Amino acid sequence: MTKVKDIVAKLNEAFPESIASAGDPVGLQIGSLEAPVHKILVTLDVRPNVVDEAIRRGADLIVSHHPLIFRPVNNLDYSDPQKAMYAKIIANGITVYSIHTNSDKAQDGSSDWQAEELGLLDVTGFAPDEDGIAIGRKGRLPEAMKAIDFAHYVKEKMGVDMVRLICADQDKMVETVAFVCGDGNKFWKQALADKCDAYITGDVYYHTGHDMISSGLVVVDPGHYTEKLFKYEAAKRLSAWQKEEGWSVECLISAESTDPFQNIFSK
Repeated sequence: MTKVKDIVAKLNEAFPESIASAGDPVGLQIGSLEAPVHKILVTLDVRPNVVDEAIRRGADLIVSHHPLIFRPVNNLDYSDPQKAMYAKIIANGITVYSIHTNSDKAQDGSSDWQAEELGLLDVTGFAPDEDGIAIGRKGRLPEAMKAIDFAHYVKEKMGVDMVRLICADQDKMVETVAFVCGDGNKFWKQALADKCDAYITGDVYYHTGHDMISSGLVVVDPGHYTEKLFKYEAAKRLSAWQKEEGWSVECLISAESTDPFQNIFSK
């Protein structure tokens, strides 16, 4: 019988918990390493609709990118929807394991998957974390293009409805690009220091956007939900291990959207 600890051992080889950023609550979130596993559900976020999906599809292990519990829980008051979700996970015997910045920093992890999705060439590490391991990547576009065309390029490659372009000159030429998955606001000055033409990250703040424009850097914000790439690539990895290790498990990709935003466009 395959147990959670068997799955976690392989995950921890590929995405070591030890390389997660300081304070990032990765790893076992709820459940037991000794629990048996029959179905794994891979998701970006653990939200109530995903938990309901796991129950409906018979998953007993959820592997997520974003940690289920970011802040300490001081009670399980069911009137709080978040805490009611924890209770439902426990009541249904589901184990939750999360891989966050250790996936971003790992070789052949989230950052490398995103670099491949963007079609970058000559990819190297970008933005070293406190331990010296890069949390992002930088590389070169297949061909130089204007900032406005670069924004459309990112939109197409990342499969999103819209992106936000932050720049002083839409005609500025872009060839070298850096990025950090999710929210990488604090690393944009590193892109300048590395003499990159452009930077990609989600959740750019209003006043930070002003500073970016003043600096002359071209920035494209495709949103945070582009990290949904995790569930497809992590599921691919788990399915390969299932065959190699002979695990008696099935790996499922969550069909639920956990994007909190709805893009409304004028007709």
